[in-house]
Amino acid sequence: MAYELSKEAYDLAKEHHFKEEEANALIGLSFAYRAKSEINDMLQCSYDALELYDELQIFEGQIKALNLISIAYFYDSEYEQSLRYLVKARTILEQHPDQYMLSCVLNNIGEAFRESMRYEKALDYYNQGLSISREINADRNIASLLGNIGEVYYLQDKLDEALEYFDQSYQLILKDDDIITLAETENKLGKVYLSKKDTQLAEEYFYSALRRLESVDNKYYSIDVLLNITQLETVRARNVSLYYFDLAIQYAEDTNAKKKLCKAYELMAEYYEGNSDYQNALGCFKRYHHIEKEISVSVIGNRFTAMKIELDHLNDNREVNNSEVINTRLELEIERQKNELVKIHRINEVLEKKAYEDELTGIPNRRYINKELMRIWEKAAGQDLPIALFILDIDNFKKYNDNWGHVIGDQCLQKVAGCIKKIQMQRNDVFGRYGGEEFIYLALNINYNEAIEIGELFRSQVEEMSISFEEKETNQHLTISVGGVWGNLSDFTNVDELIQNADRQLYKAKALSRNKAIVSKDL
Repeated sequence: MAYELSKEAYDLAKEHHFKEEEANALIGLSFAYRAKSEINDMLQCSYDALELYDELQIFEGQIKALNLISIAYFYDSEYEQSLRYLVKARTILEQHPDQYMLSCVLNNIGEAFRESMRYEKALDYYNQGLSISREINADRNIASLLGNIGEVYYLQDKLDEALEYFDQSYQLILKDDDIITLAETENKLGKVYLSKKDTQLAEEYFYSALRRLESVDNKYYSIDVLLNITQLETVRARNVSLYYFDLAIQYAEDTNAKKKLCKAYELMAEYYEGNSDYQNALGCFKRYHHIEKEISVSVIGNRFTAMKIELDHLNDNREVNNSEVINTRLELEIERQKNELVKIHRINEVLEKKAYEDELTGIPNRRYINKELMRIWEKAAGQDLPIALFILDIDNFKKYNDNWGHVIGDQCLQKVAGCIKKIQMQRNDVFGRYGGEEFIYLALNINYNEAIEIGELFRSQVEEMSISFEEKETNQHLTISVGGVWGNLSDFTNVDELIQNADRQLYKAKALSRNKAIVSKDL
């Protein structure tokens, strides 16, 4: 409705050459485009309005237009540009005072400094705006500025100060009964209490915020609350985090909130990684990366469009020397994108590694072994490639665990893995943990006698570590049983058959009183 009314007013004003009304309608359109997140259209209307206000020397209009231009750049994370136009607005206000508008401009300057992580400067401008707002009793501005100051303290991990300012803001907003702003502030209070490890109060504020937003069916602002609830429930070790992740993702998709969707998948990847579920972590991270790339492409497009709009405006006003500023910004943007891609690539490499690594022992896990076996099988299918596959199992490991406890049991697994890994590194074979106390080892281009020697080497090297099996003084040490199969790759139907044959030999070794290595070439 706001867009339609402003557009109608604009068309009428332009038709009848009413320049002031045309400029006012452009401001209305700019606000409408802002609400629809169509930032470049917002920027174009604001620049057009500014040109008309400059021509008419309407100072209040100039300030409004400059403020909106700065907000458009702020949304595109171009904080230096945003500040440039806010400073212009402030200069006009020094010559033509308007305390309310000045407090708004100071607030916006503070936000630009906050987002660029210059927190002390942000606090300085917020406090200037707060002082003016209190002088003129502008309660809404006071509440906004108190909340913004609280946010800076929260980002600095000054939780007591953050709580004090958020609470002051909250008390003012309660009088106004603005549901959206109330919910936003309750969400901020919940974040502080969660950081202070007061999960009870964090829960009260988060769920109160969620109820308020649900009462007005506001999905967009609900997303942040839902994501904070996932962090709360993860801290409390409740198995409901995935429900809230799914709901946040659904709301983000419903509202086309790409940045929030990106954040949801990033946090979900961290959740899975924290639970050692690296496969799902990798899936979520890939989704996060894909959306981030979409956003990045969109942002670059928006910035190029914004530069064109600004350049057109500068040319119209014969400020062509300022085009050098735009060229510098373009170079910085290209460099920023390169750095971001390098960062994402590094994170991706780390997650890929973790997805195929056993967390306890640091050696490859079952997923990696299966993948490597399939790769070798597909590459050498039908060839007479000599191959030996071994399954190694720690003898009586359950009894060892019961005797020493799981912590020592984990250390035992690490020692055995380290022992076999030394052999694997010397030979450049494939080795990993297949599950529990079971390991798998694959050697290529090896003859049968060498396979027997390697199987015996595994057994003897572990025995020679002399890991005591019981607390009491005995000569009993930890041992392993080894089952292996040797043959040409073409002798086996598939990978499963290879593993099953090795497993049968392991069973025989176990049956022969354990601490044995049996390698067969009979299918």
